[in-house]
Amino acid sequence: MLLREAEKKDIPELADLMGELGYPTETKAMEERFAKIAVHPDYHTIVAEKDAELVGMIGMFRGLSYEKDEPYIRIIALVVKEEVRNRKIGQQLLEQAEGWASRQGVRKLAVNTGKRRVESHLFYKNRGFEETGAGFYKSLEKKEEFKWKSENWQQRTLRNIGL
Repeated sequence: MLLREAEKKDIPELADLMGELGYPTETKAMEERFAKIAVHPDYHTIVAEKDAELVGMIGMFRGLSYEKDEPYIRIIALVVKEEVRNRKIGQQLLEQAEGWASRQGVRKLAVNTGKRRVESHLFYKNRGFEETGAGFYKSLEKKEEFKWKSENWQQRTLRNIGL
């Protein structure tokens, strides 16, 4: 098995993996997302490849805390294809996240997982994660309006940091 950074050529398979995670995604949408994620220095995506096929991925970002003087890594997505689960692929991807965090001097990983993902809860608990609370989300705008505003925000951010 090869663990490596995600590349543009992986986009169709990344879209498929998002579907496995419960978020059906068209290749075009993943292409647009990945174009933004790939150039952002605080985001990192690792894929697991077996026999020239992606069988898993982990996507994460580095964040800053208001309440503490320490950054953290938040796992946004971790998925392994159903037919190859329980073969330590998820564990290896998680170890990649830990390595990325360590290389940056980050000492904390965080993850949110839905209530319905009981197997995921056990996966994380068995690897030293503590259950600390509940996550809440609220949609503020229609999808089209949010996309337009977030694209403008992304353009401003890239311009402000000189990209």
